[in-house]
Amino acid sequence: MVTIEDLKNSLRIDHNFDDDLLQQLLDTAVQYVISAIDSKAEEGVIEAYQQFDWSVSLLTQHWYETRDTPNSDRMPVTVQAMIQQMRGLYYADH
Repeated sequence: MVTIEDLKNSLRIDHNFDDDLLQQLLDTAVQYVISAIDSKAEEGVIEAYQQFDWSVSLLTQHWYETRDTPNSDRMPVTVQAMIQQMRGLYYADH
């Protein structure tokens, strides 16, 4: 599971000013990735895939870094690719 400290280390943040924002973005990214695969998935199934934490972390970092950019409508290609991989794994298993 991705933590605020993980994100702050990746983003090289050494203050607590944005902790609430990071938590909101993190929570949203978790739900986004799960919903992109199967919003009705049993809890813990999708989160168990290796790609899950990394995709959530990258998506959260992207949203944080582009929070002031009004037309930031593109998701990182790496996140899209990992979601596709997890979707394939999920539907192969279910």
